[in-house]
Amino acid sequence: MKKKVILILIILGVFLVLFLGIKKLRTGTNKKIVETTAQEQTLVNKVIVIDPGHGGFDNGATYDNVNEDELNLKISLALKEELEARGATVYLTRDEDYDMTERTYNYSKQDDMYLRALKIDSYSPDFFVSIHLNASSSSSAWGSQVFYYAKSTLGNLAASIIHTHMKKVTGSSKRIQTGDFYILRSTGSVGVLIECGFISNSNERGQLSNSSYHVKLATSISDGIEEYFQTDEYKQSSLEPEAP
Repeated sequence: MKKKVILILIILGVFLVLFLGIKKLRTGTNKKIVETTAQEQTLVNKVIVIDPGHGGFDNGATYDNVNEDELNLKISLALKEELEARGATVYLTRDEDYDMTERTYNYSKQDDMYLRALKIDSYSPDFFVSIHLNASSSSSAWGSQVFYYAKSTLGNLAASIIHTHMKKVTGSSKRIQTGDFYILRSTGSVGVLIECGFISNSNERGQLSNSSYHVKLATSISDGIEEYFQTDEYKQSSLEPEAP
């Protein structure tokens, strides 16, 4: 009889130890997940607009049946997902294969760019990014590059930081550069235009067509944007009152 009681007590003890161990493990795991998620929310309250270049009647550059506008959108969607994972509120100027006029005839590049800039400013973003791919008559040309509006000090700063992070992925030897692009000079928001690589280069075209590479680009761009928001220059500009 005593042996049975002892055996039952031992069995109950084992179950109790296992139960408490599992409970502790689950609690610890959940706590770790919560803490990690909280740490990753570095872009909370930041509004960012992503502009996937071209679309609709305008395919952009095309090589070996690979269209720039399609890859621009795929990279932009990967970037949107990464930025949202960090807590940002993200908007796209387009989320499918269309231009801003959404016409089925009489495509107008001028109208498209006007509406694109208007849409970006309608969100009053803290920052915007226009995603493109470069092309050259020389198939050996390669490398990512970031452009900014010449009169924008913050644009210059953001371009430099983002380009530094992107080079870790793309290996580009190019430098940031000013660009008289409509999307940069006609918006009231601070932003940059990114050429993620050369679609005319067969090696880069292969990379740029790869979804895992899109994620790498998105991560590096997001790292750059995150660092830009942490600079004293940005923080100071956000405290300054708007001009009357």
